[in-house]
Amino acid sequence: MRERLIGILVVLIVGVVVLYAVPRAYFTADLVRDHETLTVDLTADVLEARIESRVLSGAPIDRDTLESALDGTDGARYVAPDGTAVVAGQLDDDTDSAIVETRRTDDGGTLMVTRDRSVVTAEVENALLPLIVLGVLLASLACAIGYVVAGRMSRPFDRLALAAGELGRGNFELDLPRRGVPEAQAISEALGTAASRLDELVRREREFAVNASHQLRTPITALRLELEDLTYWPETTPEVADQVRRSIGEIDRLTASIDDLLDLARRQRHGDQVDLDLTDFVTDTVQRWQRRVGDEHRDIVVEDSAPVRAVIATGPVAQVVDILIENARQHGIGTITVATREVGDGVEVRVRDEGRRSFGSEILRQNAGPGNGSGAGVGLAVATELTEAAGGRLSLDEASATTCFVLLLPAGR
Repeated sequence: MRERLIGILVVLIVGVVVLYAVPRAYFTADLVRDHETLTVDLTADVLEARIESRVLSGAPIDRDTLESALDGTDGARYVAPDGTAVVAGQLDDDTDSAIVETRRTDDGGTLMVTRDRSVVTAEVENALLPLIVLGVLLASLACAIGYVVAGRMSRPFDRLALAAGELGRGNFELDLPRRGVPEAQAISEALGTAASRLDELVRREREFAVNASHQLRTPITALRLELEDLTYWPETTPEVADQVRRSIGEIDRLTASIDDLLDLARRQRHGDQVDLDLTDFVTDTVQRWQRRVGDEHRDIVVEDSAPVRAVIATGPVAQVVDILIENARQHGIGTITVATREVGDGVEVRVRDEGRRSFGSEILRQNAGPGNGSGAGVGLAVATELTEAAGGRLSLDEASATTCFVLLLPAGR
């Protein structure tokens, strides 16, 4: 914004200076030309008077008589009635290159006075030089003032941009400009009101999430204890005990998901980041799913990828990958492929299956439900929230012919 304001002010100021200086230059040049023409006319008057005086006194009219009234670049020629011509100075009778004044004297002779136009041009340039210098100085001064004014005008908007960025990162304690441009004050007041309302809304949602998480943990803990107790019953066969233990593992994952949601509600997620090899991390997650996917006669593989360093919050990222794999298991077909790679300043985890995609990116913002949910009870919308809490972005690769979700995360430091 500052650069645009400076550009507009500079163009406006230079335009005003040009609009003033150009007509002024033409006017000044005309004044100089008129003055030089008048000077030649006065010189002719003086010479005419001296010629008449010398004719009346009977004195001869010679070169000195003419030169006595001429400047250095002027010229004069007197032609007596008998045809005798006297020339003095730098005579130029070409009307295109000189100012020429011709008169008939009282004795019947002819007097011509000339002035070189280069003298006129030099005089015009001398007259215009102060005007040009003054215009340049005014334009420079105006540009400097414009730079300062643009900085003062844009400073509140820069602070508003920073405040909007802080608001987007969930910081509702904004440092807003209170004085300055009226429009910026209006935006500041609106942004402050929006921040207050968002703060209240987030506080209520956070309280709801915390309460809901606590309400869920109690029955889940009881269920886990009952299942664990069931494995010790003598009537429980080894096969059933193994199945129950696997179910207990799923319940543990569900408990971990609830804990992560609780942490997410409390905004404690950013402190859990770990520097690791994302490929190894994803491979461990995939291995956890291989048996379950294999029971359905399908394959899940990690695409051959080079090590990818990343600093991530392992809890949310693991849950997001779980959700994407579960989504591919429930709604996709064929082999599930998980891949990692570096992309610019970030890293990617791509989860795809061989089923044709029948939905768009809007599915990432829908509420979790039976059609979108995962085995952990959370859906793609929750995965999106978890991704954003981890500083990343979850998207759908719409250029892919099959279903392919892309988890973009910040690269390692």
